[in-house]
Amino acid sequence: MHIPDGFLDLTTTVATNGITLGALIPAVRKVNRSLSPKRIPLMGLSAAFIFTAQLLSFPVPGGTSVHLVGAVLISILLGPYTGLIITTTALILQALLFQHGGLLSLGANVLNMGVVGCLLGYGLFLILPGKLQFRAAVSALVMTTLSGTFCALELGFSGTTPYTTGIPAMSLAAAITGIVEAVATVSILSLLQKIRPDLLKLEKV
Repeated sequence: MHIPDGFLDLTTTVATNGITLGALIPAVRKVNRSLSPKRIPLMGLSAAFIFTAQLLSFPVPGGTSVHLVGAVLISILLGPYTGLIITTTALILQALLFQHGGLLSLGANVLNMGVVGCLLGYGLFLILPGKLQFRAAVSALVMTTLSGTFCALELGFSGTTPYTTGIPAMSLAAAITGIVEAVATVSILSLLQKIRPDLLKLEKV
């Protein structure tokens, strides 16, 4: 789901960067006001986890790829705004160090994985009924699939990949990845419930 530079037209690039900035600015302000020193080490570990997980990607027709996202998991632990900042940081480092996603297309990549995964994913997690594991699994599956669909739509808007090819290919591949993401999310949360339940009770920002 990392879109390289040159795959999006000017209109899509400007629009996605604008939407992402509109989400990031209040997120940074909120986290700056509420940040506790106790959260900083966990934020660093979370950023390292997302950075590593997203590097394990699988190519999809249309010039992009699918991979684990980790946004829902991080948002459940630390909150959606913190999750968005962590995801953005990981995506910037991936683009600079490994050319995994472009710099001009950074807004689109943050939108697809950060805004969708953290903000919408956490919102879905909150409104779903049932136990934590069920809500986390559904949110991870849905948001990973939706991230792939958003990516396909942006490539379609830009004329890079036809909708009839890109949307089915990306959505199906992302849904399959979403199943793995759901299992991983539930496994980590269940482990934390047993060994570090205090981490699940941190204030969400």
